[in-house]
Amino acid sequence: MVETTIRQKRYRFVVYAAVLSLALLSLFFISVMIGSVWFSPETVVGVFFGTEGSSTITSIIMGYRVPRVLFALFTGLVLGISGGVMQTLTRNPLADPYITGLASGAALGAAVAFVMPGIPLYAIPIFAFAGGILMLMLVMFISRKAGSGPLNFILAGLAVGTVASAFLMIIITSASNASHGILYWLYGSFSTSSWSDLWTAAFIATPFLIFMLLKSRDLNILIFGEDHAKQLGINSHRLWVALLLSLSIAVSACVAFCGVIGFIGLVAPHIMRLLVGSDNRFVLPLSGMMGAILLIVSDDIVRSPLNPLFEMPVGSMTALIGVPFFIYLLIKRGKNFDL
Repeated sequence: MVETTIRQKRYRFVVYAAVLSLALLSLFFISVMIGSVWFSPETVVGVFFGTEGSSTITSIIMGYRVPRVLFALFTGLVLGISGGVMQTLTRNPLADPYITGLASGAALGAAVAFVMPGIPLYAIPIFAFAGGILMLMLVMFISRKAGSGPLNFILAGLAVGTVASAFLMIIITSASNASHGILYWLYGSFSTSSWSDLWTAAFIATPFLIFMLLKSRDLNILIFGEDHAKQLGINSHRLWVALLLSLSIAVSACVAFCGVIGFIGLVAPHIMRLLVGSDNRFVLPLSGMMGAILLIVSDDIVRSPLNPLFEMPVGSMTALIGVPFFIYLLIKRGKNFDL
Protein backbone atom coordinates (compact mmCIF):
# COMPACT_ATOMS: atom_id res chain seq x y z
CA MET A 1 0.00 0.00 0.00
CA VAL A 2 2.82 2.41 0.95
CA GLU A 3 4.78 1.54 -2.18
CA THR A 4 1.69 2.19 -4.30
CA THR A 5 1.19 5.62 -2.70
CA ILE A 6 4.84 6.56 -3.26
CA ARG A 7 4.63 5.40 -6.87
CA GLN A 8 1.52 7.53 -7.41
CA LYS A 9 3.25 10.58 -5.92
CA ARG A 10 6.26 10.10 -8.17
CA TYR A 11 4.01 9.69 -11.19
CA ARG A 12 2.17 12.91 -10.37
CA PHE A 13 5.49 14.68 -9.88
CA VAL A 14 6.73 13.56 -13.30
CA VAL A 15 3.47 14.62 -14.95
CA TYR A 16 3.41 18.06 -13.32
CA ALA A 17 7.12 18.57 -13.98
CA ALA A 18 6.61 17.77 -17.66
CA VAL A 19 3.58 20.07 -17.95
CA LEU A 20 5.33 22.94 -16.18
CA SER A 21 8.48 22.48 -18.26
CA LEU A 22 6.45 22.65 -21.46
CA ALA A 23 4.64 25.73 -20.15
CA LEU A 24 7.95 27.42 -19.32
CA LEU A 25 9.39 26.75 -22.78
CA SER A 26 6.24 28.07 -24.44
CA LEU A 27 6.16 31.14 -22.20
CA PHE A 28 9.80 31.90 -22.89
CA PHE A 29 9.22 31.92 -26.64
CA ILE A 30 6.03 33.98 -26.37
CA SER A 31 7.62 36.42 -23.93
CA VAL A 32 10.46 37.18 -26.33
CA MET A 33 7.83 38.22 -28.89
CA ILE A 34 6.09 40.64 -26.50
CA GLY A 35 7.14 44.25 -26.04
CA SER A 36 6.59 47.78 -27.28
CA VAL A 37 7.15 46.24 -30.73
CA TRP A 38 5.71 42.78 -31.36
CA PHE A 39 7.84 40.29 -33.28
CA SER A 40 6.48 37.34 -35.22
CA PRO A 41 7.44 33.76 -34.34
CA GLU A 42 9.39 33.56 -37.61
CA THR A 43 11.45 36.59 -36.62
CA VAL A 44 12.26 35.20 -33.18
CA VAL A 45 13.25 31.82 -34.62
CA GLY A 46 15.40 33.61 -37.18
CA VAL A 47 17.25 35.49 -34.43
CA PHE A 48 17.81 32.32 -32.42
CA PHE A 49 19.25 30.47 -35.43
CA GLY A 50 21.20 33.45 -36.78
CA THR A 51 19.22 33.86 -39.99
CA GLU A 52 17.62 37.22 -39.13
CA GLY A 53 19.12 39.92 -41.32
CA SER A 54 18.27 42.95 -39.17
CA SER A 55 20.94 43.74 -36.58
CA THR A 56 18.51 46.06 -34.76
CA ILE A 57 15.96 43.30 -34.21
CA THR A 58 18.71 40.90 -33.14
CA SER A 59 20.02 43.48 -30.66
CA ILE A 60 16.56 44.05 -29.17
CA ILE A 61 15.81 40.35 -28.75
CA MET A 62 19.21 39.07 -27.62
CA GLY A 63 20.38 42.18 -25.80
CA TYR A 64 17.19 43.10 -23.98
CA ARG A 65 14.27 40.67 -24.14
CA VAL A 66 16.02 37.32 -23.69
CA PRO A 67 18.00 38.36 -20.58
CA ARG A 68 14.88 40.00 -19.15
CA VAL A 69 12.77 36.86 -19.56
CA LEU A 70 15.54 34.59 -18.28
CA PHE A 71 16.10 36.81 -15.24
CA ALA A 72 12.36 36.76 -14.47
CA LEU A 73 12.43 32.96 -14.83
CA PHE A 74 15.41 32.61 -12.52
CA THR A 75 14.00 35.01 -9.92
CA GLY A 76 10.69 33.14 -9.88
CA LEU A 77 12.59 29.88 -9.46
CA VAL A 78 14.51 31.28 -6.49
CA LEU A 79 11.44 32.79 -4.81
CA GLY A 80 9.34 29.64 -5.28
CA ILE A 81 11.94 27.26 -3.83
CA SER A 82 12.91 29.65 -1.02
CA GLY A 83 9.28 30.17 -0.06
CA GLY A 84 8.75 26.43 0.25
CA VAL A 85 11.84 26.08 2.43
CA MET A 86 10.88 29.02 4.65
CA GLN A 87 7.34 27.71 5.24
CA THR A 88 8.73 24.34 6.30
CA LEU A 89 11.47 25.79 8.52
CA THR A 90 9.08 28.08 10.40
CA ARG A 91 6.16 25.62 10.21
CA ASN A 92 4.11 28.62 9.19
CA PRO A 93 1.98 28.42 6.01
CA LEU A 94 1.92 32.24 5.83
CA ALA A 95 5.71 32.59 5.75
CA ASP A 96 7.64 33.70 2.70
CA PRO A 97 11.35 34.47 2.07
CA TYR A 98 10.86 38.08 3.19
CA ILE A 99 9.81 37.15 6.73
CA THR A 100 13.48 37.44 7.72
CA GLY A 101 13.31 41.20 7.26
CA LEU A 102 15.31 40.69 4.09
CA ALA A 103 12.98 42.71 1.89
CA SER A 104 12.93 45.67 4.25
CA GLY A 105 16.71 45.54 4.61
CA ALA A 106 17.28 45.33 0.87
CA ALA A 107 14.84 48.18 0.25
CA LEU A 108 16.53 50.31 2.91
CA GLY A 109 19.94 49.62 1.40
CA ALA A 110 18.73 50.53 -2.06
CA ALA A 111 17.06 53.70 -0.76
CA VAL A 112 20.30 54.79 0.88
CA ALA A 113 22.09 54.30 -2.44
CA PHE A 114 19.41 56.31 -4.25
CA VAL A 115 19.83 59.36 -2.02
CA MET A 116 23.61 59.33 -1.58
CA PRO A 117 25.23 61.89 -3.89
CA GLY A 118 27.71 60.65 -6.43
CA ILE A 119 26.75 56.97 -6.09
CA PRO A 120 26.67 55.23 -9.52
CA LEU A 121 23.65 53.16 -10.53
CA TYR A 122 25.58 49.90 -10.41
CA ALA A 123 26.09 50.45 -6.66
CA ILE A 124 22.35 50.14 -5.93
CA PRO A 125 22.32 46.30 -6.16
CA ILE A 126 25.40 46.16 -3.92
CA PHE A 127 23.73 48.31 -1.25
CA ALA A 128 20.50 46.30 -1.57
CA PHE A 129 22.30 42.96 -1.23
CA ALA A 130 24.27 44.18 1.78
CA GLY A 131 21.14 45.60 3.41
CA GLY A 132 19.26 42.33 3.05
CA ILE A 133 22.08 40.19 4.47
CA LEU A 134 22.78 42.58 7.36
CA MET A 135 19.10 42.58 8.28
CA LEU A 136 19.07 38.78 8.28
CA MET A 137 22.11 38.67 10.57
CA LEU A 138 20.38 41.05 12.98
CA VAL A 139 17.22 38.94 13.01
CA MET A 140 19.21 35.76 13.66
CA PHE A 141 21.11 37.46 16.49
CA ILE A 142 17.92 38.69 18.19
CA SER A 143 16.10 35.36 17.79
CA ARG A 144 19.07 33.49 19.23
CA LYS A 145 19.16 35.80 22.25
CA ALA A 146 15.43 35.18 22.66
CA GLY A 147 15.94 31.42 22.72
CA SER A 148 15.87 30.45 19.04
CA GLY A 149 12.89 28.57 17.63
CA PRO A 150 10.60 29.38 14.67
CA LEU A 151 8.26 31.63 16.63
CA ASN A 152 11.02 33.84 18.05
CA PHE A 153 12.60 34.06 14.60
CA ILE A 154 9.31 35.20 13.03
CA LEU A 155 8.74 37.78 15.76
CA ALA A 156 12.30 39.09 15.45
CA GLY A 157 11.89 39.33 11.68
CA LEU A 158 8.66 41.28 12.04
CA ALA A 159 10.21 43.67 14.57
CA VAL A 160 13.37 44.34 12.60
CA GLY A 161 11.46 44.60 9.33
CA THR A 162 9.10 47.15 10.84
CA VAL A 163 11.98 49.32 12.04
CA ALA A 164 13.69 49.10 8.64
CA SER A 165 10.42 50.06 6.94
CA ALA A 166 10.11 53.07 9.23
CA PHE A 167 13.57 54.30 8.26
CA LEU A 168 12.70 53.63 4.63
CA MET A 169 9.59 55.83 4.84
CA ILE A 170 11.67 58.60 6.42
CA ILE A 171 14.10 58.45 3.49
CA ILE A 172 11.29 58.43 0.91
CA THR A 173 9.51 61.45 2.40
CA SER A 174 12.71 63.43 2.77
CA ALA A 175 14.17 62.61 -0.64
CA SER A 176 11.64 64.08 -3.03
CA ASN A 177 13.80 63.76 -6.14
CA ALA A 178 14.66 60.11 -5.59
CA SER A 179 11.32 59.00 -4.12
CA HIS A 180 9.87 57.86 -7.45
CA GLY A 181 12.84 55.58 -8.16
CA ILE A 182 12.71 54.14 -4.65
CA LEU A 183 8.98 53.43 -4.82
CA TYR A 184 9.32 51.80 -8.25
CA TRP A 185 12.14 49.62 -6.93
CA LEU A 186 10.02 48.59 -3.94
CA TYR A 187 7.51 46.83 -6.20
CA GLY A 188 10.08 45.23 -8.48
CA SER A 189 10.86 45.54 -12.16
CA PHE A 190 12.86 43.75 -14.84
CA SER A 191 12.97 46.77 -17.14
CA THR A 192 16.72 47.21 -16.66
CA SER A 193 17.69 43.52 -16.50
CA SER A 194 20.82 42.64 -18.45
CA TRP A 195 23.03 39.64 -19.11
CA SER A 196 25.47 40.81 -16.43
CA ASP A 197 22.64 40.98 -13.86
CA LEU A 198 21.55 37.46 -14.77
CA TRP A 199 25.04 35.95 -14.63
CA THR A 200 25.87 37.67 -11.35
CA ALA A 201 22.64 36.59 -9.64
CA ALA A 202 22.90 33.06 -11.03
CA PHE A 203 26.55 32.74 -9.95
CA ILE A 204 25.66 33.70 -6.38
CA ALA A 205 22.31 31.95 -6.01
CA THR A 206 22.67 28.65 -7.91
CA PRO A 207 24.90 26.81 -5.38
CA PHE A 208 22.46 27.68 -2.60
CA LEU A 209 19.48 26.58 -4.68
CA ILE A 210 21.13 23.21 -5.27
CA PHE A 211 21.86 22.90 -1.56
CA MET A 212 18.21 23.57 -0.65
CA LEU A 213 16.97 20.97 -3.13
CA LEU A 214 19.46 18.39 -1.84
CA LYS A 215 18.20 18.95 1.70
CA SER A 216 14.53 18.45 0.82
CA ARG A 217 14.46 15.01 2.45
CA ASP A 218 15.90 16.41 5.69
CA LEU A 219 13.25 19.14 5.57
CA ASN A 220 10.56 16.45 5.54
CA ILE A 221 12.05 14.98 8.70
CA LEU A 222 12.38 18.39 10.36
CA ILE A 223 8.60 18.87 10.20
CA PHE A 224 8.17 16.14 12.84
CA GLY A 225 10.30 18.02 15.38
CA GLU A 226 13.88 18.32 16.56
CA ASP A 227 13.80 15.15 18.68
CA HIS A 228 12.74 13.03 15.74
CA ALA A 229 15.41 14.63 13.54
CA LYS A 230 18.08 14.00 16.18
CA GLN A 231 17.17 10.31 16.37
CA LEU A 232 17.82 10.09 12.63
CA GLY A 233 21.22 11.78 12.94
CA ILE A 234 20.22 15.26 11.77
CA ASN A 235 21.51 18.32 13.58
CA SER A 236 18.32 20.36 13.28
CA HIS A 237 19.85 23.65 14.48
CA ARG A 238 22.74 23.46 12.04
CA LEU A 239 20.40 22.50 9.20
CA TRP A 240 18.00 25.33 10.12
CA VAL A 241 20.77 27.94 10.04
CA ALA A 242 22.32 26.58 6.83
CA LEU A 243 18.99 26.57 4.97
CA LEU A 244 18.05 29.98 6.28
CA LEU A 245 21.34 31.49 5.13
CA SER A 246 21.07 29.71 1.78
CA LEU A 247 17.59 30.97 0.93
CA SER A 248 18.39 34.48 2.14
CA ILE A 249 21.55 34.79 0.06
CA ALA A 250 19.81 33.35 -3.00
CA VAL A 251 16.84 35.71 -2.68
CA SER A 252 19.07 38.70 -1.93
CA ALA A 253 21.11 38.04 -5.07
CA CYS A 254 17.97 38.41 -7.22
CA VAL A 255 16.19 41.12 -5.24
CA ALA A 256 19.31 43.27 -5.39
CA PHE A 257 18.85 43.65 -9.15
CA CYS A 258 15.09 43.53 -9.70
CA GLY A 259 13.67 44.96 -6.47
CA VAL A 260 11.17 43.45 -4.06
CA ILE A 261 8.63 41.12 -5.69
CA GLY A 262 6.03 39.77 -3.31
CA PHE A 263 3.54 36.88 -3.21
CA ILE A 264 5.55 34.49 -5.44
CA GLY A 265 7.34 32.91 -2.48
CA LEU A 266 4.05 32.64 -0.60
CA VAL A 267 1.70 31.44 -3.34
CA ALA A 268 3.82 29.09 -5.48
CA PRO A 269 4.61 26.52 -2.72
CA HIS A 270 0.97 26.46 -1.62
CA ILE A 271 -0.22 25.82 -5.17
CA MET A 272 2.10 22.84 -5.54
CA ARG A 273 1.24 21.42 -2.10
CA LEU A 274 -2.42 21.50 -3.05
CA LEU A 275 -1.57 19.58 -6.23
CA VAL A 276 1.15 17.09 -5.21
CA GLY A 277 1.05 16.85 -1.41
CA SER A 278 3.53 17.93 1.24
CA ASP A 279 6.69 15.98 0.29
CA ASN A 280 9.39 18.64 -0.14
CA ARG A 281 11.29 16.43 -2.59
CA PHE A 282 8.45 17.11 -5.02
CA VAL A 283 7.15 20.44 -3.71
CA LEU A 284 10.38 22.46 -3.87
CA PRO A 285 11.37 21.93 -7.53
CA LEU A 286 7.76 22.29 -8.70
CA SER A 287 7.34 25.43 -6.58
CA GLY A 288 10.35 26.91 -8.33
CA MET A 289 8.85 26.15 -11.73
CA MET A 290 5.45 27.54 -10.72
CA GLY A 291 7.11 30.67 -9.34
CA ALA A 292 8.93 31.15 -12.64
CA ILE A 293 5.69 30.79 -14.60
CA LEU A 294 3.79 33.25 -12.41
CA LEU A 295 6.57 35.82 -12.60
CA ILE A 296 7.06 35.55 -16.37
CA VAL A 297 3.32 35.92 -17.00
CA SER A 298 3.19 38.92 -14.67
CA ASP A 299 6.12 40.57 -16.43
CA ASP A 300 4.57 39.88 -19.84
CA ILE A 301 1.39 41.68 -18.78
CA VAL A 302 3.12 44.76 -17.37
CA ARG A 303 5.21 45.29 -20.52
CA SER A 304 2.56 44.39 -23.08
CA PRO A 305 1.36 47.23 -25.33
CA LEU A 306 -2.19 46.03 -24.59
CA ASN A 307 -1.71 47.08 -20.97
CA PRO A 308 -3.07 50.63 -20.55
CA LEU A 309 -0.62 51.19 -17.68
CA PHE A 310 2.40 50.11 -19.72
CA GLU A 311 5.52 49.05 -17.78
CA MET A 312 4.16 49.32 -14.27
CA PRO A 313 5.96 47.50 -11.42
CA VAL A 314 5.75 43.73 -11.78
CA GLY A 315 5.12 43.21 -8.05
CA SER A 316 1.65 44.69 -8.35
CA MET A 317 0.77 42.19 -11.07
CA THR A 318 2.10 39.15 -9.18
CA ALA A 319 -0.45 39.89 -6.47
CA LEU A 320 -3.31 40.35 -8.94
CA ILE A 321 -2.52 37.04 -10.69
CA GLY A 322 -1.14 34.82 -7.95
CA VAL A 323 -3.58 35.46 -5.13
CA PRO A 324 -6.86 34.81 -7.05
CA PHE A 325 -5.32 31.64 -8.55
CA PHE A 326 -4.33 30.50 -5.07
CA ILE A 327 -7.81 31.25 -3.66
CA TYR A 328 -9.39 29.23 -6.47
CA LEU A 329 -7.19 26.20 -5.72
CA LEU A 330 -7.74 26.61 -1.99
CA ILE A 331 -11.52 26.47 -2.45
CA LYS A 332 -11.28 23.51 -4.81
CA ARG A 333 -8.71 21.44 -2.94
CA GLY A 334 -8.26 23.09 0.44
CA LYS A 335 -9.33 19.93 2.30
CA ASN A 336 -6.26 18.15 0.95
CA PHE A 337 -3.84 20.83 2.07
CA ASP A 338 -1.10 19.91 4.51
CA LEU A 339 2.18 21.61 5.32
